[in-house]
Amino acid sequence: MKKIFKINSLIILSILAMLAGCSKGLDVKSEYPKSQEDERRARNGKLTGDGGLKLFGGVSEGDEGGSGPNVGIGINSYLWRATLDTLSFMPLAIADPFGGVVTTDWYEDADAKGERFKVNVLILDQKLHANALKVSVFKQNRIKGEWRDAKPSGKLTIDLENKILTSARNYKVEKEAKK
Repeated sequence: MKKIFKINSLIILSILAMLAGCSKGLDVKSEYPKSQEDERRARNGKLTGDGGLKLFGGVSEGDEGGSGPNVGIGINSYLWRATLDTLSFMPLAIADPFGGVVTTDWYEDADAKGERFKVNVLILDQKLHANALKVSVFKQNRIKGEWRDAKPSGKLTIDLENKILTSARNYKVEKEAKK
């Protein structure tokens, strides 16, 4: 019985080896017409472009809003950069340039013991305007050794949003001045 199993296994393996050897010369993909997605990829190139991911200058030349075909990410690069710079003092939990999401981890200032903050920023558009940014701030206070949720001041959220927007505008002005 074991001898028959070994012989059958050898026969199956040799048949598979012959079939694999015969298929080397075939290019199956070229036999079928390209889909619209394949044609779009061929026109636009790779996701990362020829020189890598374009995070901080993904706007093509002469494109004000950043919606041209050479955009590396689907959000405004000035808002992205300003968000990362503004929140650089806090530890980052998530930084997704394709989705436009930045989430920090909890941050406790050394001067304000027993109080910590977490920030979520969502960049909603490719254009640089106030409605393209949504900032959420979360606060917790330490009470009897446990962290409890607290309501952050609305002024803190507005100030953070304004700082990001101002920084993004400054980046845009600097880039246009270099042209």
